[in-house]
Amino acid sequence: MNRPDLSRLSLLRSLSLALVIPLLAACAGDPPAPVAAQPISFEARPVLRLDIANVTVDNRFTSSNRQPYIEHLHTESPATIARSWALTRLVATGNRGKATLVILDGTVVSERLEKKGGLTGLFGDQLDTRLKARLKARLVVERPSPDGGSGSWSADVDATAERTILESASLNERDAAYAALMQGLAAKFDAALTVEVERSMGPVLR
Repeated sequence: MNRPDLSRLSLLRSLSLALVIPLLAACAGDPPAPVAAQPISFEARPVLRLDIANVTVDNRFTSSNRQPYIEHLHTESPATIARSWALTRLVATGNRGKATLVILDGTVVSERLEKKGGLTGLFGDQLDTRLKARLKARLVVERPSPDGGSGSWSADVDATAERTILESASLNERDAAYAALMQGLAAKFDAALTVEVERSMGPVLR
C-alpha cells in the first residue's frame, strides 16, 4: 500500500471514531437526575379551629438510628408529618388553654423479602424489600374554664402504611417508593385524626 492510500485509511479511521465516540457517550450517558419529592403539606385541607390559646408538638419518639429502621435517613419522616399536621391544620382561636400533639411512634422499617427459587426466581423480577411505616400520636387539649375549673379532651391515632419494591428498582425508584409511603401514611393519619377530633372535641371546636 502506497503512502496516499495509508493517508486515506488513517483519515477514514479518524472520521469513524469521531462519529462513533459521541454516539456511545450518548447511549451510556449519566442516569437521569432524581426527581425531587414534593414535601408533604396539609395546606389544602380545611383547618380545625380550637378555642385555645396555642398549639404545641411534643415529640417523645427517638429513632434508634440503626437497621432495620430507616426514618432517620430521610428528610421526610412520620414525625415531621405529625408536626406539619399540627402546625397547619390546628388553629388556636381562643385566649386560654393549649393543644399538644404528642408523637409516640414514628418508625419506618425496611424488611428484606425472601426470594423465590426455580425459574420464577431465576428469570422473574421479584420483590426484594418491604417498607413499613407507623405514626402513633395523641392530641390533648386542655382549657381552664371561667369558673376556675378545667377541661381536658384527647384524640388518639395509630396510622400505618406499607410499600414493596422490586429488586430491579434503581436508587431513584427506591427513593420514590419511600416518598409514596410517606404520602400514604400522611393521608391515613390526617383522615383518622380528623375523625377523632371531630368526634371527641366538640366542646372546643369552633
